Amino acid sequence: MPTAEYPGFEMKWRKKKIIISTALIAVASIIAIVVYVQSNDNKSKNLIKALQESADLKIKGFTYTEVGKAKDKWEVKAETATYDKKQNLAVLERVQIKLTTVDGRIFVMNADKGRIITDKKDIEINGNVVMISDNGYRFYADYLNYNDAEKKIFTEAPVTMENKEMKVTGKGMTLYINKGELNIPSTVKAKLS
Repeated sequence: MPTAEYPGFEMKWRKKKIIISTALIAVASIIAIVVYVQSNDNKSKNLIKALQESADLKIKGFTYTEVGKAKDKWEVKAETATYDKKQNLAVLERVQIKLTTVDGRIFVMNADKGRIITDKKDIEINGNVVMISDNGYRFYADYLNYNDAEKKIFTEAPVTMENKEMKVTGKGMTLYINKGELNIPSTVKAKLS
C-alpha cells in the first residue's frame, strides 16, 4: 500500500505488474504456438501417411494415350484419376475412352466411373455407360469390360444396341474388336425402324 513515507512505490508496483503480465502472456503464447505446430505437424504426417498407403498419385484432368503392339490406339480421359502403384490400379471418375483399332475402326466409351489394371491393360467402366462406334451404332449397358489379351469388350448386363434402322436388346455382349465379331447371347429382341 502506498503511503506518504514511500513515494513512487505505486509507480514501481504498476511497472512490475505490467512486466509480469507481459511475460506471462508471452510465455503462454509461445506454449500455444508450440502445441499448435506439433499438432498440425502430426496431422500432416498422418495425412501424408494415409495418402501414401491409399494412392500414389491423384490427377485432375487426366489424359493418357497408348499405342499397342498391334498399332491399336487408346485415349483415356477422366475428370480425375487416382493411381495405386501396389495394385497396378487406376481409378477414374467421369471417364471417356476412345479406341482406334488396327483396321481404323473407332469406339468411344463414356461412363461415370472406370478402373484400369495398368499392367494387364484391362478396363472396367460402369454407371451410365454409352459406347458409340464409328459406323453409327450406340450401345447402352450398366457396365462394360475390356480384356486386352483377347481384344474384346464384354458384359453380362442387359444391353441395348441401336442405330437409325434398328434397335436390339439382349442380355450380355461380346465384341471382338480386331475381328469385328459381335455376339449378344440371350434374350435377344430386335425392332426395325
